[in-house]
Amino acid sequence: MLEFIVGNENEIINNSNNIPTTAFVIVENEKGYMLLYNKYRNKWELTGGYIEQGELPKESVIRECKEESNQNISNLKFVGLAKYATMNAAIYYTFLKTEEPFIENDEIKELYWWKPGEKIGEMCNDSIEFIKLHNTAK
Repeated sequence: MLEFIVGNENEIINNSNNIPTTAFVIVENEKGYMLLYNKYRNKWELTGGYIEQGELPKESVIRECKEESNQNISNLKFVGLAKYATMNAAIYYTFLKTEEPFIENDEIKELYWWKPGEKIGEMCNDSIEFIKLHNTAK
């Protein structure tokens, strides 16, 4: 990650230099933060992915969260925009009140409610960094 920009969501993502191509969401509940085990990358990570044509970043994370974890999310709060050399990622946060049963799928093997500092195997560094940035901004 080259830079992490915080501020007004519309001002940031509507700037032609900041248009996000991916979006991720930090999902938290009373048990911890939701991490998903990606079968292809063999590591724990946040839910999210590429924004489809005509889709808003918020719509993307709602869709991805349902597809990957079977969770229905709402009340998304914009955390910031992660800028990389070849892409930008919109990062959101939500608190999940009602958990749905996880259903394994082609991409995701397992869902885990993680507490910071807990050792669960290989984790996506950016996912952990996004959680830290969100906690710092609280």
